[in-house]
Amino acid sequence: MTSDFVRNIHLATAQQLRDQGADLTVILEHFDSVFLPQDELPEMLDQLGYPQQDLKQFLHGQC
Repeated sequence: MTSDFVRNIHLATAQQLRDQGADLTVILEHFDSVFLPQDELPEMLDQLGYPQQDLKQFLHGQC
């Protein structure tokens, strides 16, 4: 499990990326590059304002 401190840093970075126009792909690539556990993705994306349905549709499209 990622500490709250580290999670907050990654959330802030992801929010900056989103504010700069990055799409979900770029944000997920960021989380992947910092080795964020996959089971934490839904909660992190929810905190960024992405509904879980967006994540499910995105991941379905990756298969």
